[in-house]
Amino acid sequence: MREKKNVGPMFLVLAALMWSSAGVLIKSVPWDGISVSAMRGTVGFLALLIFLRPFPMKINKVKLIVAFCYFAQGFLYVLANKYTTAANATMLQYTSSLYIILFTAIATRKLPKKLDVAACIVLLGGIALAFAGTSESGGMLGNVMALASALFYAGVFFCSRMEGADTVDSMVLGNAMYMVLLPVMLTDPVVLASSWQDWLLAAGYGLIGGFGAWMCFGKGIKTTPALQANFITMLEPVLAPVWTFLILGETITVWSLLGAVVVIGGILVYNTLQTKQQAKEA
Repeated sequence: MREKKNVGPMFLVLAALMWSSAGVLIKSVPWDGISVSAMRGTVGFLALLIFLRPFPMKINKVKLIVAFCYFAQGFLYVLANKYTTAANATMLQYTSSLYIILFTAIATRKLPKKLDVAACIVLLGGIALAFAGTSESGGMLGNVMALASALFYAGVFFCSRMEGADTVDSMVLGNAMYMVLLPVMLTDPVVLASSWQDWLLAAGYGLIGGFGAWMCFGKGIKTTPALQANFITMLEPVLAPVWTFLILGETITVWSLLGAVVVIGGILVYNTLQTKQQAKEA
């Protein structure tokens, strides 16, 4: 009998490609971050209702915590892209590994291992380089927002492992939370004066960022080993600045580029060594 091919990695590639387009879509819409976020969540929520029909659902504290983390990371990521480069916003969000190490140490009440400490030092070095490559105050604010987004991004992964968690239910609830921003979007003069192309781009980002990418990720991660999944999703921070450069002409400083290399390289090395260490202990 012919062995069934694992299509998990293919779905992760699709997720990474969709995530990498976020910077271009966010920056192409002449709305502020709040309005873009409102559209993202509303379109994502409606798409989930149509394709998944998730209600009725049982809501608990863990699902609500994960939902809020999902909402906060996406909202802050949109704001970060409005203030800093797509390269910095995406790369700094991947420092979520640093927060996961911290959360784990607090939860287990154990000091981090030497490998974890080394990883934290490398990531902090990459962050420092990214900030060194940002001279404008707006860019600095964007970097801070990206780091805050990483905190909640880590919360999504960390809290999703808790008893009672359900990632799909939390994704539905998280997208619903964006709808509290709708009054701002619907009363914004810039939004009301926008062309149909702007509305289409904003809705496209909602469909891609609030629904498509996360659905592909959820399907792909189920059948793909963690390390392989991490390698594949690293396509996002690599491709994001490429799209914004080719389509929008956005450039990146040498220091920010070095910071990206340090962060991405550090995460890849850390995951590889962590997997080998776990294999020895098993």
